[in-house]
Amino acid sequence: MSDSQNLSELIKKHSREVKTFKTGDVVEGVVVSMDRKYLLIDIGAKSEGLIPTEEIKLLPDKNVKIGQKITASVIQAENRQGNLILSLKKAKSQHNWTSLEDIYREGQPIDVTVLDYLKGGLIVDATGQRGFVPISHLSRLHFEQFNVAMSEGNNTETAQTLGGLKGTTIEVKIIELDSDKNRLVMSEKEVMSPEELASKDHRLAEIKEGDIVEGTVSTVLAYGILVDLGGIDGLVHISEIAWEKVASPKDYFKTGDTIKVKVIGKEEDKIALSVKELKDNPWNNVEEKYPLGKRVKATVSKVVPFGAFIELEPGLDGLIHISETTGPLNVGDEVEAVVVNVDSKDRKLALSIRQIEDSKIYR
Repeated sequence: MSDSQNLSELIKKHSREVKTFKTGDVVEGVVVSMDRKYLLIDIGAKSEGLIPTEEIKLLPDKNVKIGQKITASVIQAENRQGNLILSLKKAKSQHNWTSLEDIYREGQPIDVTVLDYLKGGLIVDATGQRGFVPISHLSRLHFEQFNVAMSEGNNTETAQTLGGLKGTTIEVKIIELDSDKNRLVMSEKEVMSPEELASKDHRLAEIKEGDIVEGTVSTVLAYGILVDLGGIDGLVHISEIAWEKVASPKDYFKTGDTIKVKVIGKEEDKIALSVKELKDNPWNNVEEKYPLGKRVKATVSKVVPFGAFIELEPGLDGLIHISETTGPLNVGDEVEAVVVNVDSKDRKLALSIRQIEDSKIYR
């Protein structure tokens, strides 16, 4: 074999041994040198890879030594000097996503740390990746804990700690995962024993729309109350507490109260309840109670640009149009007025003070 043939085969042999990489590849290499800016990594390519020294903090052992093996991700196939730019952070993230994908595929629970609250859910740390747990997917206990804290106002110490949840570890299951979109959604409710799930499903199946049931107030919120119906919660929205306008549910209920409610809606595991539906609607038979020409005495409950409302009974207000007054009216004024129009279908009841005063003049 000639020298030229030997040289040709040697070049071919070594050419096959030189590895090529593309952006996104995860590579393993050996630290060959380091300076203030970069670690120089031999990864078997035609030139070494560079890792910024600021990423050393991501390594379990921050005392990097020459000859140490390191796994990194290629973020730039080649810079101007021909070196590959590598990243420990990117490799760690890719490793985390791979681990999470395995957990998701197997349906296994995972422990996460609560970091903060953002737009309807909790931001959590899941093995180095940020994830999201919707408030509706918290366990019953944590859901109530969180809502009570937030109902006290965002600036309170309790709200700042998310009701004590911030910094704690909770067990969840992954329900949505898309590494390309950096999307990781989890649920604490999904982590239930078969017995708990069976009990919840059984209770849900028992409850039907239109049922009148008894429960215990478990949480009083700014927008309503949660009622424990025996292992599952239903919501009485603030608009369903009473026929009259409700300023705060706390004025009507406290935690631990036993109350009767009517089931007015049911969708999957969400149950809508009402307290006011168990009471007479004040607009029923309003034409009989307040016929045309009837005089009433009541208190001004609200003043508006076009007149004033007076409360005839809880949940039933009548309007005195500005053209039917005889002077300025203020909230709290006691007035006498006469019914001039009533319509239960459209829930309208009009009154007049002027007509009473006019009748006195022309009597």
